[in-house]
Formats: sequence, structure tokens, C-alpha cells
Amino acid sequence: MLRRIMKKSLLIPSFLILFSSAFAQEAKTILYVGDSHSYGKLGTTIEKNLSQKAARVIMQSSCGATPSTWLGNNKYEKTVCGFWKKDGNEEIRSKEHNTPKFVDELVKYRPDVTIVQLGTNIAAGAKPANARNSIIAMMKAIKDEGSKCIWIGPPDANSKVVTQVKLKETNDLLTSLAKENNCQYVDSLKITKFPADNKEGIHYPPSASAQWGEKVSVQLLELIKDN
Repeated sequence: MLRRIMKKSLLIPSFLILFSSAFAQEAKTILYVGDSHSYGKLGTTIEKNLSQKAARVIMQSSCGATPSTWLGNNKYEKTVCGFWKKDGNEEIRSKEHNTPKFVDELVKYRPDVTIVQLGTNIAAGAKPANARNSIIAMMKAIKDEGSKCIWIGPPDANSKVVTQVKLKETNDLLTSLAKENNCQYVDSLKITKFPADNKEGIHYPPSASAQWGEKVSVQLLELIKDN
């Protein structure tokens, strides 16, 4: 109704126009799905920042997840190393949990913006290229829902499993597919450096994970501001 009135009259006070613009910015729903990185400080940091700009933010992370996991190719892919979901004041943290089907979540929440944080477990596989069809399927599902697609790529690692070679292959694959499928890409390799004194190799300590989250949040907020 407010938009129709604005079109009919050019004499509307400027404060009403500013109110309308601010309301439009706040009235968005964001769906975010990720892996074990988002189970920790990366996820909570991003959730805190997105919640300041969006009316509703649904955060979900499933340890060990790949695009295939979220697509539910085997009905429901159960994680046994950690699941987190936060939707406003409602929050779940559980070691074991069925990973929701991504398409079902899109239909359920009808998000204006959908953010996917996946890549490390792709790089942990034998051949990152094997995930190509699953990546495309997720990006296509977002497009079919009419939601804005944003994909957060894998961070730096220091692991014999997630090697620098496979990280680059994964990052190159995601960059290319994001461009082909109208999905914005956040290149985490450009903004992370795995701590040299940490022997874990893949998962960042809380402080470094939070720093990564703050850097990612800057890019995310810029990407969603006009949505």
C-alpha cells in the first residue's frame, strides 16, 4: 500500500520515504547452511552480524557436510559430529542429527537470500570435481526458489587430507560454477591463513574462526544490502 501511495504523489515527506527504505531492508529472510566451520565461531559471528540487518536469519550447520549431504541423496544424511540450528530465539545443538533436505528448507522458509558455506569437505574428497553436479543442483535449487544465491568457499588449511592442491581445485570449481549459475562467491582463501602453530590442520581455533566470520560478514552485508 505504501508503494502505491508513493507512486501517486511526489509530495510525501522525506521521512516516510526513508522509513519505507529502511523497512524494506529489514524485511528479508536469510537461510544459511554450512558444515562444521559454521558450527563454531564462524557461524555465530555471521549470525550476529546478519541478524542486525535481516528480519529473520535461519542458521544451520552439519558437521562433515558436502553439497550431496544437504541434498539428501540418501534420504537424510545423519551427522554424528555436530549439528546446529538457530532461528531467532530457538536453538538446537546436538552431536547426532539428521541433516535437513536443502530443497525442503527452501520451500519451508522461502528465503530472500540463501547462503551456502561448503567446500572443505569437498576438498577432503578424492576428487573435488566429483562434487560438480551436487554444487550445480544446490545453486539451481536456490535460483528456482527465486532467492539470491551466495556461496562461501573453503578457508585455508594445513592438512595432509585437505591439501593446498585440492583446496585450489575446489575453489576454482566453486568460482567457475558460481559465475555460471548467477551465484555470488565469497573466496575465503583470500581472507584466511591457517595458524602455523595449530596442528589440527582444518578447524580454526575460536578466535581465528571469529576473525574469519567478521571478514566474511563484511562481504555478505555488502551483497545483501540491495536485496
